[in-house]
Amino acid sequence: MSKENDILETTLSIAEKGYLEAYHFLKNAYQEKPQNYGPQTLYFLTCLAGGANLSEEALEWLRKAIHDNKWWYRPEVLEDDDLAALKNNEAFLLLKSISDDRYAQAVIKSTALLSWEKKTANNLFLAIHGNTQNGPTAWADWEPIVGENSEWQIETVQSAEPDGYGTYRWSYDMTSYLPVARSMEKMQNEGYHKIVCGGFSAGCDMLLRAITFTSARCDLLILQSPWIPVLQEQTEALVRAISQKNIALRIFCGSEDEDCLPMARQLYAIGKKAGLKAELTVQANNRHQFPAKMYHLEVEDKL
Repeated sequence: MSKENDILETTLSIAEKGYLEAYHFLKNAYQEKPQNYGPQTLYFLTCLAGGANLSEEALEWLRKAIHDNKWWYRPEVLEDDDLAALKNNEAFLLLKSISDDRYAQAVIKSTALLSWEKKTANNLFLAIHGNTQNGPTAWADWEPIVGENSEWQIETVQSAEPDGYGTYRWSYDMTSYLPVARSMEKMQNEGYHKIVCGGFSAGCDMLLRAITFTSARCDLLILQSPWIPVLQEQTEALVRAISQKNIALRIFCGSEDEDCLPMARQLYAIGKKAGLKAELTVQANNRHQFPAKMYHLEVEDKL
């Protein structure tokens, strides 16, 4: 079965042609196996229905998410333009109020989570999730790169900033990345032969900030679908840190990822010009997602 994120990326592709077709595609996928879909899918269904002028259906999806499933969302996402027709609806406002309250409570209680407990293999792969994801998502996305190789231990860092029920996000500031940096600093002194860090989307920015602004280091950075504002903000410092720490870069991005591909190409070009050990792979017919067939970790050949 396709991952939820892949189904949502296909939905976004269809939505570029029309909301109604995208709505029916995702609705059919959800109704076939609802147990495979989480809060983000119901949010998509809510917005797609709203954007297709199906306000009652939009409200029903939101009611299912918040009332029936006890889920919640970051307050600003329920202010989406696709939900404009509902902004004065009494039922919608009540659901949003419940969601906002749950979010506020989650923010108070939330802390960053590092899965690592002790060294169990010769090499370490540290996976960093993207926005609207979590630690288990990162583990599932990156686990195929390690697979059955007992020489590698895979661990994750989960953000302290809630995004929605069960999901988290990173802010592009000077604090959100710190759990990643502190985790890297902790594990780089545990005697691993090689340390590789993999980030997806916003997770790539957190890794690059950790490398740039702290003593955190690794042998190889693998950046999948990199959304990296830090590249524009701190170009010289970023390149200097990667060079001084002798970190190799492997950059992957989908050919249809209109937002991230320019950043991926820019990082590669800047890196090659600066003499960094950088490679770029553009994944044909991919959007903002991992490839259907995961690439392999060949760290000895890249360092």
